[in-house]
Amino acid sequence: MYNIGIDGHMIGDHSGGNESYYTNILRNMDSPENCRLFLFLRPGVKAFPYEEKFEIIRFRSKNAFVRNFIELPYLCKKLGLDLLHVQYFIPFWRPCKVVCLIHDICFEHFKDIFTRKEYYRQKILIPYAATRSEIVFTVSNHAKRDIQEHYGLSDEKVCVTYNAVNSSFRRLDECELNIEELKRKYEINESRYILSVCNLQPRKNLVRLINAFINMKEIYGGNEQLVIVGKKAWMFNDILKVAIQESKDIIFTDYVSDDDLVRLYNGAACFVYPSFFEGFGIPPLEAMACGTPVAVSAATALPEVVADAGVYFDPYSEDDIRDAIHRILKDDELCRRLENAGYQQVTKFSWKESARIITDTYLRLLERE
Repeated sequence: MYNIGIDGHMIGDHSGGNESYYTNILRNMDSPENCRLFLFLRPGVKAFPYEEKFEIIRFRSKNAFVRNFIELPYLCKKLGLDLLHVQYFIPFWRPCKVVCLIHDICFEHFKDIFTRKEYYRQKILIPYAATRSEIVFTVSNHAKRDIQEHYGLSDEKVCVTYNAVNSSFRRLDECELNIEELKRKYEINESRYILSVCNLQPRKNLVRLINAFINMKEIYGGNEQLVIVGKKAWMFNDILKVAIQESKDIIFTDYVSDDDLVRLYNGAACFVYPSFFEGFGIPPLEAMACGTPVAVSAATALPEVVADAGVYFDPYSEDDIRDAIHRILKDDELCRRLENAGYQQVTKFSWKESARIITDTYLRLLERE
């Protein structure tokens, strides 16, 4: 019997892609034969979706350093773990084999979009984790190549486990959508709105999106509003400062429930994702699953995810972002083509398959002498 521990500290923290990846992987994971699975959760986080498959262990400390570098090694030793699965950072002392998920290494490319503390934390600890883990999981071929090139890892050591969307992201009927109630709830006053979903942080490129939106209204007119869904992450003051210039047409919802997020996707005239660096990028896939035409940045992993089911733009050009949005808003035939292509593209990604790859990797490592 093998004992496997999975660090689930990100569950319940509303961190976007990080949380979505783990919640969906865990829900779709089948317990490998002859394995006992432990899931480490923060205090207060609901455990009921996971209790059937995992033995739940609660972290005691709220401090990230203590949790990663003191509490996790202690739990490995106490529970007799044979394998520990963590995200981004691994303990310095490891009484068992360790595998690590690294979504991307954006900090290696864009130092200035992180706080000084966060940059140096990642610069020191992520290369350490990448070079000392048994296997590095990541979420796209683009991210895999990037990790390999920066840290000199072999092809066999980096394993792609794609993100996907769950079945709740789908086309809703008019009754389920209840668009008038949705607009009242989020103070959307116009007939059409443009949607963007991401945490408020520099790499999501929201300042350029806001400027492109304002410029589009100045040139083409129209009554559209821009709705931005996501919690404040870091270095978000510039985003808010720019938005104040046109505040009546720009709405920040903060974090919303999954039920409302599906409704917001369904009600949008188009979805825009201007990020200039992504290891994967789940929101465009969620939008496509809801039948919403998407315009995305032609950068990093996004063309791998969206393929021919979206309109692309240069994320550094406000004019290009503006024109991509306007093209979708004015072209009904294009919207129908994107909707059909989007449905097809979404089927290429599966949480079940990614979960299977992970558990197969566990067994391969554990059975290796």
